[in-house]
Amino acid sequence: MDILTGLLIWSVEAMTLAVLLFSRWFHERDDFYLTWGCGFALHSLGVALVALRGDIPDFLSIQIANTVIFVAIGLWIAGLLQFDREPVQGFVAIPALIWIAGMLLDPIRENFANRVVLYNAAAMVGYAIMIGTLVRNNGPSRSTRRFMASFISVQFLANGASAVLAVVNRPTSFATAPNAMWLFFPAAFCFVAGIMSGAKLLTERSEEKLKTLAVTDPLTGVLNRRGLIDEFHGLRIVQKAEKPLIAFLHFDLDGFKQINDRCGHQAGDAVLVAFSQVGQTSLRGRGFFGRMGGEEFASIVRVGDMIEAASIAEAIRLTLKRQVIAAGEHRIKVTVSAGIALATAGEADLDQLLSAADRALYTAKESGRDRTAIDTGAEASIIPAADRQGEDEAPTDIRANRQVAALKRLTALGKR
Repeated sequence: MDILTGLLIWSVEAMTLAVLLFSRWFHERDDFYLTWGCGFALHSLGVALVALRGDIPDFLSIQIANTVIFVAIGLWIAGLLQFDREPVQGFVAIPALIWIAGMLLDPIRENFANRVVLYNAAAMVGYAIMIGTLVRNNGPSRSTRRFMASFISVQFLANGASAVLAVVNRPTSFATAPNAMWLFFPAAFCFVAGIMSGAKLLTERSEEKLKTLAVTDPLTGVLNRRGLIDEFHGLRIVQKAEKPLIAFLHFDLDGFKQINDRCGHQAGDAVLVAFSQVGQTSLRGRGFFGRMGGEEFASIVRVGDMIEAASIAEAIRLTLKRQVIAAGEHRIKVTVSAGIALATAGEADLDQLLSAADRALYTAKESGRDRTAIDTGAEASIIPAADRQGEDEAPTDIRANRQVAALKRLTALGKR
């Protein structure tokens, strides 16, 4: 088999991959599938044009063909960035720009050996960018990414060797290049190995996506009950001497059934999504927030004391209370009640925490809703709140005094 036959086979394989990637994109609509599919399609076209050298004008088989190949390399890099959920940067065009700039120079354009050197130099730049993109990510597929990068590194070295041989031997065509066929086989091997490791990367991504779906609420995007349970077990074993307690915060939206009945289920869904955003934002990475089911939510947080747990619950409650949620033609204001249970991290039992938080939540509901209650062992007590007794109409200094008084009462409660 001569090198031109090998190039045609390579072209067919690349087009087959392009079709498979287009099919995957059609079903999943992830942008990187489309980008990679376009990259392999262009790569197939460029390689086919190179293989037809002598049967088509040189301008097509040299300038255009290799430009298309380097655009394809840029698309592969762009697909990697999309795969990593990063914006596509202008540096993906560097390999193609190097080739185009070189073709503007007569000593390079008119000399086969110089074109070979230019081609391999541009390819090495493209592969170097791909390697850097792969290895800088420390995600769950780190070993597979490095495995893939190792094969691209072999291709990088093969391009370097090809450039050196072109400088030394000064070939005038593929036929007079003594080691062209020898260098074709490692390139083909790396191409196939790179595809196989890329397929493994996609498989691992799909598995990770399934794992995420298993612990995530599909409507709100927050953790579901199973996800919260998993995070609870992880939070127990974390060593935090300054935060020895685990707080379980149980939330229930007030009057949610009436919202569904009055405004419709789409409005109800908008309320659930809005509260999920409030819960996640209010935690600021200090703990985990999730949906237990229906209009019930929960948060699991490591805290230093009862006051910290109450402050978090009150921040979530007050933030939601002050929001106006837009749902179509409806403008909805909604409140939430909260129940808190605490236990030392080493002795925390999820079932006991949930039962205690439920008792506190029931107390909050029975006390008029839009309140936070905390389980103190023998009973559940309402957390003193600053938004009571018409303080919205009170002057600023009076509201401040009430807030101070509420904090003092909360401190006294924590010392019981």
